[in-house]
Formats: sequence, structure tokens, C-alpha cells
Amino acid sequence: MHVKSLALRGFRCFPSTEFEFDRGVNVIVGDNASGKTSLLEALFLLGRGVTFRSTRLRDLIHPEADRYNLRAVVRDQHDLARKVSIEGYRNRREFYLDTQSNVSRFDLVQCLPLQLIDPDVHRLLEEGPQYRRRFMDWGVFHVEHSFFSSWQRFRRALIQRNRALRLGWPNKDIVSWDPALVREARQVDSCRRGYVDDIARNLPTAIRKEFTGVPIHFDYRSGWPTNESLDQALARTLERDKKAGFTQIGPHRADLRITHGNVAARDKVSHGQQKLLTSGMLLAQARVMANRRGVTPVLLVDDIAAELGARYRALLGQELTSLQSQVFITFLDRAFIPNTLGYAREIELSVPSRGSPEISKKC
Repeated sequence: MHVKSLALRGFRCFPSTEFEFDRGVNVIVGDNASGKTSLLEALFLLGRGVTFRSTRLRDLIHPEADRYNLRAVVRDQHDLARKVSIEGYRNRREFYLDTQSNVSRFDLVQCLPLQLIDPDVHRLLEEGPQYRRRFMDWGVFHVEHSFFSSWQRFRRALIQRNRALRLGWPNKDIVSWDPALVREARQVDSCRRGYVDDIARNLPTAIRKEFTGVPIHFDYRSGWPTNESLDQALARTLERDKKAGFTQIGPHRADLRITHGNVAARDKVSHGQQKLLTSGMLLAQARVMANRRGVTPVLLVDDIAAELGARYRALLGQELTSLQSQVFITFLDRAFIPNTLGYAREIELSVPSRGSPEISKKC
């Protein structure tokens, strides 16, 4: 899986720009505000249908344009070409695949699987469970065909149960949603649990060794007590749910506890180790997808190297190249580029006085 070419029109600081990429490592070098992160953002949008930067839709549009257009040619694991594009307006986005116009963002996710490693990657450890659920669900979506439909049916049952709780319906009407909710929850839970085991097995060995011989553990928490079935737990907490107005247990409350020995990793390891560990988790996702589906996702790495020491940069470069994925990695300064990245196509961005990027491409 790789992106062969990308055309940007009216996007961020790019008025009209085209790129050709190597199917291996693509290094993007440039000063602040040269468009490095915006280039990764454009690729991310094409693969996820959303941006990884908190922004209003209209902020994506170049100051001199009334909309933006992103177009990419993507080659899959069979080397078949597909065209992916997004037309962005001030209040909406439209997605296209080849000649299809009625396309959802989940179609984009299937067509262009990609993973982002950015300076906030450590939030997987430090922030709330929703980040870790998102991490698990993105990976399970790509390797377990039954997961997405089960998750959709679970969400529909949950929404209806919560509505009944919020409106104060009789108990019999509330619990009428429990069988469907429990049935789909079991499937969601099973898929996640097996996937976490895969992540643990595929965490890069070289990264594990950086934690002074103390093992890293991944403990999946299903979202309800381990000594009860979900239907028993729902019955026991019904009165509490009625007071709260929503369902307080289930897969929507699941979490992934990551420990260093017997202590939560976020409380014990250094900031640099947090970034290395969470980067390793995302690389493990890529390896699981390659093993299970024969698909290597595109990897986007944004300026994380500047926050890592030389040894960690070398280790990260080594692990990135070992996956044999297409990689897009940004650097503020060439001095940070590790030799372990090997051969790379270099794209240099600079910002002249008029504010639009100038591009120099080197091999």
C-alpha cells in the first residue's frame, strides 16, 4: 500500500502543488510554517476523512481560494491504482473514490489505511480511555471483518437504551434493549481482546529492551466487572443508570491499561520513553495489519524526532524501515535525520516572502 502522487489545490498554505512520492521513505524537511505538517494533514484527510488538527473546516482553505481539493493516486497491495479525492468547502467535505461520488469516510479508511505518529503520541498513555479505545478500534476495524457491523449495532442499541433512561421510560422498555446490546457487546469485546493480545506480541523487541528489563504489560478492561456477565451487570446497575440518565457500563467504557512492571507506565517512565513506547504501539498496529491482512499501512511521522535523543531517533528509524511500509517523516533540521532510515526521497519545503511554499525534491 502506498501513495504514488498527491495534488493540493487551495489547501492551507498550498495554492497549487503536486508531489510524486517514493514507495519507501519520504523525508520532508523545512522551517516552521513551511507546510510540513499540512502535507501530512492532507494525506491523513485522504485516509481518514478527518483532520488530526483541531480546526474549523474553513481554516483548511487557502486565503485566496473559496474551497480546497486534494487528489491522490493510491496503489494497493496488488499494485492496483485507485484515485482518492476530497473537495472541501467552508461547511462540508465531499469524498470521492475513482468515479464514485457517494462515498463515506469509512470507505476512505478502507482504501488508504494509514497511521499517524506525532508529538502528541504520548497522549495514548497520559489522557483518558477514549484515546486508547480509538487506538484499539482503528486497528480492529482493519483486521476483524465482523467488528464494525457489531460496533454499529451495539451503538444503535446503546443510543436507544440511553434515550429510554433519559426519558424515564418503564423498566421493561429500558431492558428490552439489553439482549441486542449484550449480544453485540460480546462480539466487540472478543475482537478487542484478541487484538490487544496481537499488539502485545508485536511490540518491537528493540523497544521493549529500552525499559531496563522490566516488562511492559497490556491489560484490556472490558468496561464491566470481570466477575459478572454484562447482562448481570446491567441488571444490577439499572437503578443507578436511571438516576444518571445513561448506561454506565459496557464496551463504550472499555480501557487499555499499560503498565511497566506493576505500575502504570505513565507514572513511571520518562517523557521520552512514553513517546518511544506509544510509537512502538502504533508500529505494532502496522505489523499486525501486515501479518493479518497482508496490507502495510502508510506511516505519517510528524516532528517527533526533535523530542527524542539520538539513540531513540536511531531506534525509531530502524523500526520504521523494518516494516517496509511507505513512510512520510518530517524534520525541522537535517541534523535530526537518523542514518537508520536508509535511502529516502527528500522533499524540502521553504516559505518565501509571499507565503506560499517553494518545493525542492531530491533523492
